[in-house]
Amino acid sequence: MKQLNISDARYACINVEKNTEKMVGIVTLNRPPHNRLTMQMMNEVLEAVGIFDADPDIRLIMIKGAGEHFGLGGDVAEINSKEGWEANQFFMTVVKTAKALRAAAKPTMAVVHGLTTSGNMVVAMNCDLVIAADNTVMGATAIDFGLFCPWGPISIMPRIVGTKRSFEVGATGRLVPAQDLYDHGVINRLVPLDKLDEEAMEFAATITCKSPTAMMLHKKTFYAAQDMEYNKALDFGAAAMVQYHMTPEAKEGMQAFLEGRTPEYEITGYSSDWSVRRKTAS
Repeated sequence: MKQLNISDARYACINVEKNTEKMVGIVTLNRPPHNRLTMQMMNEVLEAVGIFDADPDIRLIMIKGAGEHFGLGGDVAEINSKEGWEANQFFMTVVKTAKALRAAAKPTMAVVHGLTTSGNMVVAMNCDLVIAADNTVMGATAIDFGLFCPWGPISIMPRIVGTKRSFEVGATGRLVPAQDLYDHGVINRLVPLDKLDEEAMEFAATITCKSPTAMMLHKKTFYAAQDMEYNKALDFGAAAMVQYHMTPEAKEGMQAFLEGRTPEYEITGYSSDWSVRRKTAS
């Protein structure tokens, strides 16, 4: 069966774009003005992220929102229409989407602005990096319409900002302004709204210029170590470093450093040991 390429895919709820110069794959949530998450949108995001993750021309996956907001969470009308197993499928698809962003071999970056609440906040916070416009506000607003948010303020935020503030966010639905998000480490960069796209691509370029093998192993090791006892995490890191040291990318990076030149991390695909296959001279 022919592997699906992003150019072959047709989406109703998202837009996709490849910036081959910057080596960035862009997925844009496209149900303005609110970009509320539906089953279809989440399944389209899952497919697009998978395609970009397997694309040798892409080294970072970016998630954006069309219109005035990154997104206001799950589609309440769709959620309200579901009962029993169908409701389970909806909420587990939120989980699958969040896990896919964390499990992608390549770094993921959320580019957020405006309201970024409930399910959309979960999407953003499960990306490895978040860059936000200065008009961004985040909140677990599901508590305001008969639900609650079991992921952002319960599963993710306590690991970043601690339990007291996280509990308050989930229990009150309070909207948290961008500066507070930045001060508490929820977002990496805070930029003016009119500079968001430009700054996001520049931020991405600081990642995509690095060895793709090193970047993938950095991500793999980073999250694995979070769940380990300290000494085991150190040992795991050493093992990962040995694994990387045996790859062509490590040799190219070190040789380029010794020769005072820019490394040539041109690749054709990925192998099972997390290394990349470099193009050979014709």
